[in-house]
Amino acid sequence: MHIPKFKEFFKEQTLDRISKPITIAVVTKTNPNIKKRKVGGEESKEQTIDYIQKTCAKLNIKCVVIETRHAIITGKDEEKNTLTVYNFDGKDSEHTFIGKDTICITRAGAVEDESGLSLISAFQNSGAFMCNTRNAMLTCNNKLTSALLFEKFNIPTPKTAFISNEKNIDDALEMIGGTKKFPVILKTLTGTQGIGVVKVDSYDSLVSTIQALWKHGAELLIQEYMPSDFDIRTFVVDNKIFASTKRVQGSEDFRTNTHRGASSKPYKLSDEEIDLILRASRASKAYLCGVDHIIHKNEPYILEVNGSPGTGAEYESYSYEDPFSDAKNSGAIKGDKLTDNVIKWIVDRKHWDRQSLIESGWLETIEIEGFGKIRAKLDTGNGAKACSFHAENIKVKGKTVSWEYQGKSYIRPKHGISKIYRANADGEEPSETRPTILLDLTFNGFVYKDVEFGLDERPRSSSDVLLNRETIRLFNASVNPNRTFCLSKRLPPAEKGIDKD
Repeated sequence: MHIPKFKEFFKEQTLDRISKPITIAVVTKTNPNIKKRKVGGEESKEQTIDYIQKTCAKLNIKCVVIETRHAIITGKDEEKNTLTVYNFDGKDSEHTFIGKDTICITRAGAVEDESGLSLISAFQNSGAFMCNTRNAMLTCNNKLTSALLFEKFNIPTPKTAFISNEKNIDDALEMIGGTKKFPVILKTLTGTQGIGVVKVDSYDSLVSTIQALWKHGAELLIQEYMPSDFDIRTFVVDNKIFASTKRVQGSEDFRTNTHRGASSKPYKLSDEEIDLILRASRASKAYLCGVDHIIHKNEPYILEVNGSPGTGAEYESYSYEDPFSDAKNSGAIKGDKLTDNVIKWIVDRKHWDRQSLIESGWLETIEIEGFGKIRAKLDTGNGAKACSFHAENIKVKGKTVSWEYQGKSYIRPKHGISKIYRANADGEEPSETRPTILLDLTFNGFVYKDVEFGLDERPRSSSDVLLNRETIRLFNASVNPNRTFCLSKRLPPAEKGIDKD
């Protein structure tokens, strides 16, 4: 009997996995009995789903549209990672999905109720590849959560405030520019296609509109108004730009949604816009999304990240020479062709690895305010309270700490003490204590405020900074010791004088 070596076994298993047919499950709240509407001159129940089904038919891929209002989970095999769904079409049909061979695409309506969320969770637990996880969909579907996320990662966006009661209306207005600054935008926390978005021109109108919406149980936020007669929707998949379109306001509506009568045409993004869009996409942790932004006073501002973007427009297409090259515009395409490109990408199993994690190496380039670019080690074994910053001549005096780094002197407020416990040390006392400071760092396009660093005088190694597990978790990074770069953004070569190992 021949027992295969590990490499042979791994190759066999990989080939077997790749050869298995894929099923695409589209989870939606679409009512099958809804009257068909005119879209682009053609009758359609849901244009994007129609495109997906047509593309799957061309590629000979089984596509199952699951309507959450009717679907029932009738079987789950945890060992085999299978999921059986009954009556998914309202016609008593049944299908058993094999998790590892299933791609799940979620439309926005599916996250509006518990039945849809339960279905999404079931697919996720079965091992299906989620174009967007449950958490990513919920993040994209909540405008307040998105706004707070943009603020956290220093992504330019209109000032936003939540209104929970009549007493904090004035406080909310102050947060976005003042009680006399009108018009303002009033939004419900959830909603797509421009539904629940109102421009309000006066204080009295704002109060009365809020009161009316509260009677219907609406949760509301207000946003500073940034005049623009158009916005840009960019289709992002796997943190790569696939297409972009400019949506111009209709004659009778300030909203730029095509469902509101807005027109669309292909749009070529600038390098600045591309960088900002990818930062917003990474922040949302969505694998497939539509990023909306405007240009206000010659500067781009992110409006939202849509977890289930429609493809009913004309786009400027983008392509890549290799996995790490920059996006290049490659001409106008329509929604059906864009859908073809997206489906062809996601059915390729080698594009399933990232999901929502950033895969990085054990050495990464970070930027620390006041120090510039530094090679940092992502130390997965470092359970210390604070990250480590290698320094010299560390001196604590009262509430300040001074030190030297690369021949320069620095002084900062002392934040606290980091206690180091070593496994081979005797007793319960820490083997070492380090004064800590707070520093702002940039990694992978994101700015992280007030990261705690302990100053460490041990001899310098290949990296001057050790980042602990808590910080790695904050990065949403998966560490691969075989890589020395971040998959989501290619890093420049190490600077002169910095180790390249």
